[in-house]
Amino acid sequence: MKTFLLNPLFIVVLFITSSSWAGSLVNVSTLNKTLQKQKATWVAKENWLTQLSKSEAKRMMGLRKTPPLDVQFVVPLSMTQDTLPPSLDWRNKDGRNWVSPILNQGNCGSCVAFAAIGVMETQLNISSLLPNLNIRLSPQHLFSCGDGACNYGWMPESAASQLVRTGVTDEACMPYTSGASGKDVACQASCSDLSQRIYKISDYNSPTESTMDVDAIKRALQKGPLMTSLNVYADFMSYAGGVYKHVSGDYLGGHAISIVGYDDVSQSFIIRNSWGDSWGEEGFGHISYEDTSGVGEATWGFDIPTIGGAISLTTPRDYTYMTGTVSLSAESTFNNTDGISYAIYGSNSQVIWSGVCQGPNCSVSLDSSKFQDGRYEIQALATNAHGDNLGASTKQFFYIVNQTPELKLSFTGLGRVDLSKPLKGRIEFSISAQSSGVPMSSLEFHYKDPSGKETVRVSNVVLDQMTTGWRTNLIPNGRYEIWMIGRLQSNSFGLSIETSHSIVTIQN
Repeated sequence: MKTFLLNPLFIVVLFITSSSWAGSLVNVSTLNKTLQKQKATWVAKENWLTQLSKSEAKRMMGLRKTPPLDVQFVVPLSMTQDTLPPSLDWRNKDGRNWVSPILNQGNCGSCVAFAAIGVMETQLNISSLLPNLNIRLSPQHLFSCGDGACNYGWMPESAASQLVRTGVTDEACMPYTSGASGKDVACQASCSDLSQRIYKISDYNSPTESTMDVDAIKRALQKGPLMTSLNVYADFMSYAGGVYKHVSGDYLGGHAISIVGYDDVSQSFIIRNSWGDSWGEEGFGHISYEDTSGVGEATWGFDIPTIGGAISLTTPRDYTYMTGTVSLSAESTFNNTDGISYAIYGSNSQVIWSGVCQGPNCSVSLDSSKFQDGRYEIQALATNAHGDNLGASTKQFFYIVNQTPELKLSFTGLGRVDLSKPLKGRIEFSISAQSSGVPMSSLEFHYKDPSGKETVRVSNVVLDQMTTGWRTNLIPNGRYEIWMIGRLQSNSFGLSIETSHSIVTIQN
């Protein structure tokens, strides 16, 4: 079982595929032979992206402004007198990881928003001197309110400008759903107290513009990560590790990522992608300074003044399920922090519970059994000896589930799909996933092929009504057994429900 991304968004696209049949975007076995023959510096592997169709992959290329392909201006290395360290990696700077977690944009061309959010979250960590500041910002809000769209993407400069002018809210205010649904979300879908939950950058800069200047990028990286763009070819989708250089495959479109470091020994940039942790080196990768993809030709850095202090809510985090008595914890870097107060908000954005602990790094106990089951938000505030508020953490959302929920799960063929008749091509299922009190925490699609091998795909965002596509042209013909399992997992118990198993015939 494999979940295709890390906290906090938990969005995966259920492309149910096989790894060895015709029709996939990349033939990984053939590509690895080519890489070995050419003595390439990287390797390929199967992942959820390699089995996409070309049109599905192109949909994820949401960069509306790509670097020029015909002419590239290059500034030679060491043209300045700057003395730069031979390597820098914000994942291990001064022994600490300042980079926010890997996310997954899913089935939507929202890469620009994810790249911008990744840079901003990391820069906030750096400016606060608190690597685990844990500010989780909303790619959905930035994308939806900046005129981005799943089908045609967005522009990096527009994202940077948006962060200066109107800013972005936290993830709890407007969770990301376009990756699971493939649909755009209206800007108005944000929370009611949006205006009180906005984060901005003071300015942005462009260390490079239509010119490859490695030294300029390295100098800019000393202050923090950079948003950049690149042209994606099919082989990039299967990158598994090493230093990437384009070798083969069709051009798919423009993509936005961030640069979080560099290494002069391997002559490469260290990048952070938005395709989940099953791509590359757990979501990260290295791209050669000399690669033709255009990475680094256009870059954007965000200016956030040094924060005199900050407070991070460490537990709970977004998408946490809690049962019974649990611990709430936070950490403050304000010099005169005497205590931390916690506030839990109900559905009407009013405080319904508060608690206090002493010191800059402390915890309180919460008896969640006193609350009705449902979704709540929490915030931590640092206070001094006089009780004055020094600063507040970002709000996180979580679920309380003490009553055993009633789970109901079913699926049927969508549209003209009749499961009793031979199936071919891409088919869709309509899923009903009902859970009283709180939504299920995960949904699994299982299928067993004619040889008896079972394959599982997982989504950790579960809506009451969902649609899942199964690309049967990528698997061999024959009889298959298919079913689904819904789960609800908290800190102290786990429930599951399994649908009836259906026998279907694939005949492409």
